[in-house]
Amino acid sequence: MAIIIPNLNWYIPISEQKGVQPRCPFASVKTCPRFYQSLALLGEAGSTQIDPEEDKELLNYWRKSDLLPTTREYATSISGSPGESHIFSNFCPEVTFDRFGYFASFLSRYADRIDFGIALKRLNKEEASTNDWRWSWAAVSEMHYTVCPLYSILKHRSDINKAMEAKSDKDPWYKKPLGQIIIALISGLILYLLTKLL
Repeated sequence: MAIIIPNLNWYIPISEQKGVQPRCPFASVKTCPRFYQSLALLGEAGSTQIDPEEDKELLNYWRKSDLLPTTREYATSISGSPGESHIFSNFCPEVTFDRFGYFASFLSRYADRIDFGIALKRLNKEEASTNDWRWSWAAVSEMHYTVCPLYSILKHRSDINKAMEAKSDKDPWYKKPLGQIIIALISGLILYLLTKLL
């Protein structure tokens, strides 16, 4: 079985084949809760942390949405012994690529030095390429952003918003919110003047 190396050489052709952006258009802490959670958790695993005040604001922002998972099975998480993060689960593939070099939703380190040693012997025997994830990880589940569970929801909502904006642009001025306010003000002024005259 061929090992998939989920790097840019794997990722970009999938994007091209699907006719989508090379990287996820929702990869931002304010547009995707999984991106936010992944980035925030990496701060606990030794990467640069999000500023505590900004993290608090972002967490409150996402708690108000319906996009945060309601069960732990679907939540982004890191597990392992204190100070040693071994398993990264339900991660944003954009974040794992930026941090580890692989587009993956799940990464698991070797359980111990014995397992790692056995893997190194096997990889040397196979003459595995230097970018093979098995040099560092026991398991990796590759993921393209288009198969992320949140992508479909975010894309659908984005498409609806774009359609509503396009429709709004086609409406005459008097059907737009500002136009409605102007009409109401003029109507109110006319009624006021009529009552003064009568």
